[in-house]
Amino acid sequence: MKPVDLSRTLPLHSAFRGLCTAALSSVLLLAANAQALPNDREQPVKVSADNLEANRSKNLSVYSGNVVISQGSLQIRADRVEVHGNAQGEINKVVATGKPAHFQQQVEESTTPVKARAQRIEFLVGSDALQLTGEAFVDRDGNTLSAERIDYDLNSEQMKAQGQSEKKRVEMIWKPEGKTSDNSQ
Repeated sequence: MKPVDLSRTLPLHSAFRGLCTAALSSVLLLAANAQALPNDREQPVKVSADNLEANRSKNLSVYSGNVVISQGSLQIRADRVEVHGNAQGEINKVVATGKPAHFQQQVEESTTPVKARAQRIEFLVGSDALQLTGEAFVDRDGNTLSAERIDYDLNSEQMKAQGQSEKKRVEMIWKPEGKTSDNSQ
């Protein structure tokens, strides 16, 4: 699997090439808005996929086949990633799909990465909202949330989860916090 070099893949109009580059940056905004490690945004963006299809008239770029996007501690893995833009070259949303699609990022030094997976991960850029649908799952330090759908507002850090039926209910598991012993009585 070779990295996709946007400058050589298609003879893109310079504005559209900018859209493709901005698309990758928007995917990576997940990291910036979710209290990423300070140096994540300074790291190079790496993209690898089997295919790239870009349509300037639709302001759409589609990466498919073993898509991996990484920057610093951020990693997105999916079967397919769509980047939707508007006529001004601004990104509206980024959609990653897979069986499942994965998102991972370390948000604080000395902690394990936050991991999320779902059949569909949609990032709405304008509202900084993350929507996980289809067997959605989030794990932070062993504390987990699973549901058919999880909506996560990156600005307020509020989550909303819903099950689909009696068999697919919302489930949250919290690990007990370790207690420190105080021997200085």
